[in-house]
Amino acid sequence: MSSKKVIFICNIKNTFVTNDINLLEDMGYKVFLIYSPAYKDPFRFFLNRIREFFLCLALIPKANALFSWFNDYHTTIPLAISRIFKKPFITIVGGYDAVANDSLKYGLFLNKNLRRDLGVWNFKKTNEIWVVNKSLSEGCSFAKKDSKTISGIRNFIPDLNTPIFEVPTAYDFNFWKNNEIKKQKTILTVANITDKRTFERKGIPLFLYLAEQLPDFKFTLAGMKYQLKTNSFPRNIKILGKQNDQQLKSLYGLNKYYFQGSKIEGLPNVLCEAMLCECIPLGNKVFGIPNAIGDTGIIFEGFSNIQKVIDFLKDDKIKHGLKARERIIKKFSKNRREAQFKRVLKQYIYG
Repeated sequence: MSSKKVIFICNIKNTFVTNDINLLEDMGYKVFLIYSPAYKDPFRFFLNRIREFFLCLALIPKANALFSWFNDYHTTIPLAISRIFKKPFITIVGGYDAVANDSLKYGLFLNKNLRRDLGVWNFKKTNEIWVVNKSLSEGCSFAKKDSKTISGIRNFIPDLNTPIFEVPTAYDFNFWKNNEIKKQKTILTVANITDKRTFERKGIPLFLYLAEQLPDFKFTLAGMKYQLKTNSFPRNIKILGKQNDQQLKSLYGLNKYYFQGSKIEGLPNVLCEAMLCECIPLGNKVFGIPNAIGDTGIIFEGFSNIQKVIDFLKDDKIKHGLKARERIIKKFSKNRREAQFKRVLKQYIYG
C-alpha cells in the first residue's frame, strides 16, 4: 500500500469528485473517502456527523492532507480535527458555497444561521480555497443583474485571509470525443433535475421557450427526475432520465448544439464534456460559462437576450464544434489540475 495518503471529503459523489479521486490515485496516493450525503432528517444528519468524527479520528493521523469538495456541514468536523493533528486542508468550491439567491432559496450564504456561520469558520480555518472559476471568489455582476444572485466569497467574508486559487475542473479528452454523426437542427441540455428549484436554476424554462420558438429543431432534455407535467412541454422536446457516461457521450455526439441556460453555475461539467464532443455551445453569461465557451459558440444575457440565440440558430452558415473541443483541451486539461495538486501537496507536506 502507498505510503502517501490523502482524505477526500464530499457530500455528493459527482463526476468532478470521482475525477479528482482518480487523478490523485494516478499520482500514487491512497485515497480515503469520507462521503456524507446531505440528509435533511435529523436522525441521519446527526448520524453522519458521528460517523465523520470517528472516521476522522481513525484516518487523519495517517493522512498527508485532506480535500473537501464543497463547503458545508460535512467540512466542519474533518477540518476541526485536521487542525488538531496539523494536517493541511484544502476546500474546493463549486457554486452553492459561494452564492445566495432568495427567489430560488439557494446558497450557503442565503440565511444568517448556524450553517452559514460554520461555512464562514470553515473558509477562515482551511489552508487554501480552490474555486472552479474566479467569479466564485470575486462575484459575478451579471448573475446579480440576471437573477438577483449575490455571489463571491470575498464579498460575503471581507476580512477573509485564506488564500484563494482558481483551479478549474479537468476533463478526459481521450474519453469525451465525438464518435457519432451529428444530426442537424438538434439541441441538447443535461441537468440532474430532482426538484422545481433545480428546474429553475438550470434554466430549463428558457430551454422550453427556445423549443417553442424553433419548432423545426429537435430538443433533448436529459437527467430529468423531477415529476412534472411533461405533456405541457413543446412537442419537439424529448425527455430522458439520468444517463451514464457512455449514454451521455452518445447524446453529445448526436446533437449539434448544447444549451447551458443556468442562472447559477460554477463551471458546468456537462457543458465542457459536450464541447469536447464538438457540440456548439449556447450559454448564459453567468459565472464560469463564458470562460468555458469563449468565442466557440454564443453567450447570451438571460431571457431578455434569447432572440440572439434564436437568430444564431436560424443562421444557415456552416458551423462545427471542432473549435469548442480545442478550447476545452487547451484550458481544462488534467495536467493543469494535477499541477495544482502537486504544488499544494509539496508545499504543505514537504515544504
